[in-house]
Amino acid sequence: MHTTIIIAFGLILLALMLFIGQQLGFTPEVMTYSFIVLWLALTTINGAIGVKIAERSLREEVMTGCMVFAVPVATLVLYMTLTANT
Repeated sequence: MHTTIIIAFGLILLALMLFIGQQLGFTPEVMTYSFIVLWLALTTINGAIGVKIAERSLREEVMTGCMVFAVPVATLVLYMTLTANT
């Protein structure tokens, strides 16, 4: 359940960053790179907390972290691909 919540948070963060970035006049490319760096940092912090506090194994956290990172980034790539033609 925690993984689903974190992925949903990533998707909401992505939508907010793209919307607010557009309102402030940033290009989608700048917001894309900003989101990827921010999401990687947050995913790493989440994994470190999982290993340290929840006492999950590093292997489990790396596998889960890859999925948590990949879903919002794949959504971002799909969005950028679909909006590139317009």
